[in-house]
Amino acid sequence: MIFNPFLIFPLLLCLVLLYERRRDRGLPPGPRRLPIIGNLHQAPSELPWRTYQEWTKKYGPIFSVQYGLTTVIMLGTHESADALLNKKSSIYSSRPRLVMAGELVTKGFHVLLMTYGQKWRTHQKMQASCLNIRQSQAYRPLQDLESKQLMHDLLHSDDFAKLYHRYTASLMFGLSYGKRSPAGDEPEIKGADQVNANFLDAAKVGRNIVDALPVLNYLPAFLAPWKHRAERFWRLESSLHMSNLRFGMSTPSWNFTKQITKMKEAKDMPEIEVAYDIGIIYEAGLDTTNMALEIFTLAAVLNPGFVETAQRELDAVVGSDRLPTFDDQHNLPYITAVVKETLRWRPVSAGGIPHSVITDDEYMGYRIPKGATVIGNHWSIHMDEAVFAEPQKFLPERWLENPNLPLHAFGFGRRVCTGQHVSQNSMFIIVARLLWAFRFEHVYKNGVRLEIDDMAFTSGFNSRPLPFQVHFEPRSAAHKSVVEKSWAEADKDINNILSQMGTV
Repeated sequence: MIFNPFLIFPLLLCLVLLYERRRDRGLPPGPRRLPIIGNLHQAPSELPWRTYQEWTKKYGPIFSVQYGLTTVIMLGTHESADALLNKKSSIYSSRPRLVMAGELVTKGFHVLLMTYGQKWRTHQKMQASCLNIRQSQAYRPLQDLESKQLMHDLLHSDDFAKLYHRYTASLMFGLSYGKRSPAGDEPEIKGADQVNANFLDAAKVGRNIVDALPVLNYLPAFLAPWKHRAERFWRLESSLHMSNLRFGMSTPSWNFTKQITKMKEAKDMPEIEVAYDIGIIYEAGLDTTNMALEIFTLAAVLNPGFVETAQRELDAVVGSDRLPTFDDQHNLPYITAVVKETLRWRPVSAGGIPHSVITDDEYMGYRIPKGATVIGNHWSIHMDEAVFAEPQKFLPERWLENPNLPLHAFGFGRRVCTGQHVSQNSMFIIVARLLWAFRFEHVYKNGVRLEIDDMAFTSGFNSRPLPFQVHFEPRSAAHKSVVEKSWAEADKDINNILSQMGTV
């Protein structure tokens, strides 16, 4: 009998098609798949959350796509995301396998990417010891100081994106390691910015073929160029985290490093693993809050109506002879509503963070197989017309009319962002002070107003507005004087401030 290799290929193809047909049976609807690659040819590379929103409108609140060997279940409404990611969080709180970002670049130490289990619970407990709601209130004095510098800096520069970044970097490095960053271009900030850029590159959907076809990771390094890139990223990040940990231990006052390293859990694990927990807190806080502040500024310059309403509230409660403080928060419900609307209107994590289901499940009559990637599309969910009337409009009033509206900006279920309380406190004090101190004005060039597109955003794990210009004009000489005096009289010694937060 003569062996004919040309008969093998059709046979293998038939077997693959039969397997895929069985695999796809009962799944939620979705765009038509091709053999083997599934929907990889349709995977959106730019602003994917907007494409997924359109697919939600076409296929319904739950739909599925196949990216290589990965089955992805997309949730596009509040009802579907709440039903699975919140109410069934015991089985929807794991993470899909990300070979590049999770295994090669961070060696399994990145808590955001850890699968659900005891290891994740241990690391989450360590981070939560510094970030729980009670502990987060103690950080307000440092947020007060950093926001006073921000207000003062805005009197002299309209480069708000750079100044917001300095605020978040200085706050988080101060809390994590015990040192302020008054200039905003310190080496520790530049290093963390590069690490964040590397991580976003490694985690970007469609960027790394090894995530779609993990079997390729068994190739030798000379046939797997992504391994060289990953090793370069790992060396930079691990070196930065270890250097920062040692610096944090050497500073005189309390900080996250000293608190976490004293925990029993930390003493039972390698130093690099502890360094990653602290470093991830710093990195995560570095880019998310300042992106949200950029979105607030975008909303403020394009929607002067809500700015005027907010300023009337501030004038009635605070007056013009002092800055708003955290003590005013209970009397400033409209400012709190502005913060919530900012987080809803253009969510920073617009596409949502992928979850993974750990057992077979069913929803709306559709099968959700064990191991599937499940994503709540924040953009689509926050534009859900069944929940939010006129969702494209920036309307803080909606939160006053219905305080029970859902907000998913910080994620779902057991994987909700641990740092949400620190972030919300920063958002409140800065938004309140910006609205109290400034008018947000369009910039003109040669007599022509520079237009701003409120839909022009970057793509990636997190998303921010594309660069735009705004002029920050003090509301009056009295407001300007208060900003200057508040900064001049502020206690800028971080050791004095940190000493109030914990004991060394």
